[in-house]
Amino acid sequence: MKWQRRARARLFELMMGGKRPENVAPVATVLSREDPSGANYTLEELSIPTLPDRAVHCWMAVPRKPRRGGRPAILALHGHAGTGEQMVRGESLYWYGPEAARKGYIVISPDIGSHDLQHADWTLMGERTWDALCCVDYLLTRPEVNPARIGTMGLSLGGETVMYVAALDERIGVAVSSGWLTTVANMLNGHCTCFNFPGLEETFDFSDIFSCVAPRPLVLELGMQETAPGGFPVEIGREALAKLQRAYRVFEAEDRVALDIHDGGHAFVGKKGWAWLRKALRAE
Repeated sequence: MKWQRRARARLFELMMGGKRPENVAPVATVLSREDPSGANYTLEELSIPTLPDRAVHCWMAVPRKPRRGGRPAILALHGHAGTGEQMVRGESLYWYGPEAARKGYIVISPDIGSHDLQHADWTLMGERTWDALCCVDYLLTRPEVNPARIGTMGLSLGGETVMYVAALDERIGVAVSSGWLTTVANMLNGHCTCFNFPGLEETFDFSDIFSCVAPRPLVLELGMQETAPGGFPVEIGREALAKLQRAYRVFEAEDRVALDIHDGGHAFVGKKGWAWLRKALRAE
């Protein structure tokens, strides 16, 4: 849709130095490789160039058994203070990284938590999102990956980055964003300011950005124990969902967006998320 194309172009402009960056060849340097005891996958530590003067540090979990036609892949994104290594090892809040690998997905997880801005004309969310998008470029170079079956999932900052990645990159076939569905107004009330950048408040609410994912499948998770300020309460999420559903209605695809509410707090649960990933990516 034209409005989606305009919105994507504007996001690149606001977040990434005035325009969509030029891609660089995603030729990775392998920093380490190991076969975790008892696991059905290999772990790889990688450095992938994302700009001529920038590289992203990331980890991959690659199931050892090859599959004809390639395996589905997931870009798995951590929250504040997390790392890609924690994701693939299942540390802290990120049990879902190795779970995805056990289910047969190739999992790539970049470090996206830096609060140090490298390029003065960019934004923190721009650098984080571009690094994540370049990980998708790298996935497409791997013969183990089926390029038509790529999804993304993440919690908190990871859920926020899922929003941007899925909105900006139509190669993402399905997205699961946990602990993030909210409004700009709520984020201005007690949250880390790293989410914000000049032009965001004047141009978008987060439901507008999520609308760029339509009509692709999108699961949004929130916990009943989330509170404000400083959290992501369900009642605010419902307001954002109502606006987002209008975009899916345009595509006659209202059944492809779901708000999955669980009884917990700020956590990835995956009740609907795993099922939607499996269906959309045709995974075993």
